[in-house]
Amino acid sequence: MGLFDFAESAFGSVCDVVSETASFAGKAASGAASFAGDTVRYAGNAACDVAEKGMNLFSDTIDVIDKPVSRALDFADDALGYMPEVIRHACPLAGPMMAPVESFIDNVLRDPVTPVMGSVLYVDLACGYAEHSGIYVGGGEKCIVELSNEDGQCIINLVSPDEFVNGGTGFSIYVSSRNGYAVGKKRAARRALSMVGCNLGTYNIALNNCHMFTNYCLRKKDSDDDSRGLSAILDMKMTLTSIKNRARKVMDADEWRVWRYKD
Repeated sequence: MGLFDFAESAFGSVCDVVSETASFAGKAASGAASFAGDTVRYAGNAACDVAEKGMNLFSDTIDVIDKPVSRALDFADDALGYMPEVIRHACPLAGPMMAPVESFIDNVLRDPVTPVMGSVLYVDLACGYAEHSGIYVGGGEKCIVELSNEDGQCIINLVSPDEFVNGGTGFSIYVSSRNGYAVGKKRAARRALSMVGCNLGTYNIALNNCHMFTNYCLRKKDSDDDSRGLSAILDMKMTLTSIKNRARKVMDADEWRVWRYKD
C-alpha cells in the first residue's frame, strides 16, 4: 500500500468515526430533548389534574355549604310570609296588630313583582279582616278590572291602581306569584275585560262581592257555564281563600308578592 492510499484510508476512517460520533451525539441530544419534553408534558398534565381536582373539591364544598343555606333562607322567607296569616287565624283579634308587621315583611324583606296579563290582585280592607280583589289586564293607567259597590249595585269597572286601593286600609297591592315572579292567565283578563260596564245586581258583602267576580274570571275553560249567565257568576265562592286555592290550581300561584306600582 502506498503512502497516498494509507492516508486516504486513515482519513476515511476518521470521517467515519466523526460521522458516527455526530450521529450518536445527535441521537443523544434528540433523546434528551424528547425526554425533557415528555417530562415537562407529564409535569404539566399532573399539575392540571391536581388543579382540576382542587377546583372540583372547592366547587363540591361550595355546593355542600350553599344548598342547606339556600334552603334555610327559602324556608325563612316562606315562614316570614306566612307568619302574620297564621297568627291572624290563630287569634282573630290580632288582625290590626299584624297588618303593620305583614306590610313590613312584604315591602322590605321580600322582592316586589310586576303583574302580568291575567294576574290576580288584592288589597287589604278593614285592617286585614277583609280584602278586595280584581284582575290585572294591562293597557295603561286603568289596568285593573274590579267589581265595586256603586250605590248598592255590583258594577264591573276598569280602574287604576290608586282607584283599586282607594277605600282600603292597606296600601299594598298583592299579586299572584310563583318563585318570586308574577303569574297570570290571559283568559282571565279576557273574561274580566268582556264584563266591564256590567251590573251584577245588588251588592252584598257576603253574598255578592268582588271575590265572586274574580273567582268567575279564573274558570279553567272559556266555555264553562257560559250558558248560565249571571247565575254561574253568583255560584262562585266569595272568599280570598277560595281565590288563592283556584289561582294555585289554574296558574300555579304559590305565593303573593307586593306590586310597588308607584315606583
